[in-house]
Amino acid sequence: MTAVEEGQVRGAVDADETTVERSAIGVLRAAGVSARQSAIGAVFARGDVSLTQGGSRALVAGGDLRVSQGGGGMLLAGGDVELTRGGTGTLVAMGGARIREGGAMLVLAPRVEVAEQGTVGLALTPRLTVQPGGRVVVGVREAALAGLVAGLIAGIIAMVASRLTRR
Repeated sequence: MTAVEEGQVRGAVDADETTVERSAIGVLRAAGVSARQSAIGAVFARGDVSLTQGGSRALVAGGDLRVSQGGGGMLLAGGDVELTRGGTGTLVAMGGARIREGGAMLVLAPRVEVAEQGTVGLALTPRLTVQPGGRVVVGVREAALAGLVAGLIAGIIAMVASRLTRR
């Protein structure tokens, strides 16, 4: 277990299981990561990642990923993702995704649960569960319908443009 001492600012850290407390790190590569009250540019872990009260531009976990009171630009996990009181732009999980009291712009996972006070912009999933107080702006059906309409409009424009250019 490697511990990054409190208050450190480092460019890159390569380690096994790592605990980070109140530090700023550019890139962190490890087997597993537990970070609290830290800012990390990017995390790449072969195992599980837990981030509490912090942020990262990219969090990539081979296992499960837990974010509480924090966020990241992109969350990618080989297992489940749980986002509580936080936010992200893109969330991709090979397992399931659960968003509670937080939000994500795009979620791609085999199953997604949006719990109380959770918001998802676009959910691409075959199994979507929205609990009372949760909100999904666009689901798979709406996205498919929008794609169909956009395709029809593009086809009509192409047809009209080709007829105008033949003259």
